[in-house]
Amino acid sequence: MKSLLKKRLLPVVAIAATAGLVLSGCSAAGGGETKEIKIGVLATDKGNLAFGMDEAKAAIGVSMAAIGGTIDGGEIDGVPITIVYEGTDGTSASAQTAVKKLVENDGVDIVFGPVSGDEGETVVQYALTTPEVTYVNGSASPVGMTLAGADNFFRFHGDSAMWMGGLGDYAYNEKGYKKVYAIAEDYSFPYDNAGGFFSEFCAAGGDVTGNAWVPVGTTDYSSIIAQIPADTDAVYVGLGGADAASFLSQAVTAGVQKPLIGGTIAVDTTALSGDANIAEVAVGTIAGGPVPGPDYDSPEWQTFVAEYVKQPKAFPSPSIFSILYYNSFNSLLLALQEVKGQLGSPDQKDLRAALTALEWTSPTGPISLDGNRQAIVDNFLIEVVQGADGTLTTKQISQTSGVAQGTKTYDRFEGCPE
Repeated sequence: MKSLLKKRLLPVVAIAATAGLVLSGCSAAGGGETKEIKIGVLATDKGNLAFGMDEAKAAIGVSMAAIGGTIDGGEIDGVPITIVYEGTDGTSASAQTAVKKLVENDGVDIVFGPVSGDEGETVVQYALTTPEVTYVNGSASPVGMTLAGADNFFRFHGDSAMWMGGLGDYAYNEKGYKKVYAIAEDYSFPYDNAGGFFSEFCAAGGDVTGNAWVPVGTTDYSSIIAQIPADTDAVYVGLGGADAASFLSQAVTAGVQKPLIGGTIAVDTTALSGDANIAEVAVGTIAGGPVPGPDYDSPEWQTFVAEYVKQPKAFPSPSIFSILYYNSFNSLLLALQEVKGQLGSPDQKDLRAALTALEWTSPTGPISLDGNRQAIVDNFLIEVVQGADGTLTTKQISQTSGVAQGTKTYDRFEGCPE
């Protein structure tokens, strides 16, 4: 259902003035007026991605400030919006408990989040059982989430396979890597992320010299590092957060000489902003994902970065989690603005029509949705570099516009994915 809704992201302050504030909900059954909107936010505050809650609040803070609100709420066209936060630890069980609390106990109208892949799959399954609630994804990115048939679920960023688009060809044809060893965490996000890379890499002619799937929260990588074959040209690192930082540090200690290929969150600022000694192995790492390099020339990006770094507990530059949460939450605000805070009964039909038709220019490029309520977005290839002051950052290799989702999903695989 396409409307003429078309918004562009102005400098963040302008957005705030243009977009609505928080969500407000309690729409009366049978077509009554929406008098209040309650938004429930899911984000990790424990475990390997414990920083997720701070990044979610930073993103929401930027978006809300632009419309005169705070991380706790505001209003749109006179309709009050309240934001309720619920922490998780990144696991399916934690997400199930948290989302049920938000919907069944707190009575939220809209669920926003979660962070991690297994959490996202759990939330989508719950969304299928609660059609009266609208769900807007945070940063969870397994391919199958928007293929599950939940017409009340929306994702305004790419999936983890989309983020690898172009990296396999670049590794094989430009970097000359013919054999790659894979180390990745053993859950849904790395399956799709690694699957997207290795499908392309293997199709180009590359070989996989081994796959090491490790539990989330692994702290000792010595035995994994020792298994890297001598004839491997590069190592794919599908780790994130504290796990990525631990691996990179131990790779230095072990004297790993192989160049690295990063999964989307392996060389995010959440990993690079830690131990400076990892430069020995991190510099030169290539990766793909939704976050451009700091040299990205976009007024929307530069404005977002300037506002993000003002937020409490912000990293030196926006992480993948903050930019995905911002793009997604601002999409929600723009849709709420479009309907003047009136969700529409039954089943929030007006809000969902506005979300479906939404098109706007985010800090990372144009965003629109396909028929599965999955975003069509821009994607970036980056490389880790070291600044003059010794800090680690990235430079942009390339940008691909209008990347659309495929239908292939991945499970744990050995060798090249089938």
